[in-house]
Amino acid sequence: MYVNLFCNLIMQHAIDINGKKIRPASSGQIAFCGFCGEKVRGRCGEINIWHWQHINKVDCDSWKEGETEWHRAWKSRFPFDWQETIIIKNGEKHIADIFTDEGLVIEFQNSAISPSTIAEREKFYGKMIWVINAESFKNNLVTENVSEKHLAEIEKKYAVKRIHLKKYDSISLESIKKKPNLRTAEIQILIDNLNMLESVTAPFTIYNKNAHTFAEQIINIWQNDNLSVDPSLIKIITDDALISKNAFLRLRGDFKLNNYHLDLPGKTSSEIEQLYLERKNLLAQRESLKALLFEELKSVASKYLNLEGEITHLKNVLSFLNIEKDASDKELQNLKAEIDYYINTNLQILEDAYIEEKNNNIKDKDKLNFIWKRERKSWLTASAQIYFDLGDGRLLYKHSDNKVIYITLSDFISRFNPADS
Repeated sequence: MYVNLFCNLIMQHAIDINGKKIRPASSGQIAFCGFCGEKVRGRCGEINIWHWQHINKVDCDSWKEGETEWHRAWKSRFPFDWQETIIIKNGEKHIADIFTDEGLVIEFQNSAISPSTIAEREKFYGKMIWVINAESFKNNLVTENVSEKHLAEIEKKYAVKRIHLKKYDSISLESIKKKPNLRTAEIQILIDNLNMLESVTAPFTIYNKNAHTFAEQIINIWQNDNLSVDPSLIKIITDDALISKNAFLRLRGDFKLNNYHLDLPGKTSSEIEQLYLERKNLLAQRESLKALLFEELKSVASKYLNLEGEITHLKNVLSFLNIEKDASDKELQNLKAEIDYYINTNLQILEDAYIEEKNNNIKDKDKLNFIWKRERKSWLTASAQIYFDLGDGRLLYKHSDNKVIYITLSDFISRFNPADS
């Protein structure tokens, strides 16, 4: 339930004797607070925005901080009907600074508040954003545009990959063959690389070199109280891409603890019921994590199994370098074709990845790295979007990835009040 009124020690709206929501028209004008019903008096000076003030100091809504000119200026930028809205949920009521037609609450916060207060308000309002008065600490909000730096890093990374990929094309190999000493050194390098790649992919042989089978069996091992796996797989199962692994394994301990408590004698029926409920939740968590971990294991396995193509390529290169001059032209031509096909195909894959990464960097070019010196730690707990009002006609919008973008005040208003744009 939503009621458009406001109440605190001072506010911009009140109720007249006819029950109509009004703004103050003159100093001394009497009306009533729509939240608590107490009398309020109009304050219409030449400096501050005209507002109402309780005749008797009444703290109607414990959530509302002392109203400042900053608050009133912000609220005045939105439609009258959106301002100072009382929201009632489950018998509890609080005042939202702005409540839009889309059901979004905008809260303007001038002073520091605790993590518990932030969580309480976000839970009550649900769909909301914060606008924080950052004028007093804006010099602590340090931003850095790293888009150009990232672009240079992308260019360098893919230049190295292209050189590495083209190193063993048929033209380069012909040159190597003409220099016996160079050929011997290159062959040894290739043999070492080949041995390394084969040692990495060999463990997958028992899984039929199938990523699905591998993921399935590893999860079964971890799920059945057996953490021991083939030592040759250690590098694979400790891959950084297995984000869900630790959480999945931690659940094993939770299950054991749950079983231990279930086996203890002397429990009440409610305690047993609670333990079974906990077990049910653990099972649900495990199934959810299992699905994530399965995909992660498949992805990691696929990454290693994709090295099979590079292994075949290295074998072809070695064959080409080892074939003597009297070998048939047809055999040499076939090897050349296979070598160049592998390189050209992977060059195209490389170029596609390069373009995608470059475009993603361009797309996020307005996002800035963000450092909040002497950070107000309580805001780390906020789940709603945060906008910092810098007091110069700009706001900083903080993304969930801790990147920020600058937006103008007019863009902010039009974003949440399209009718005003």
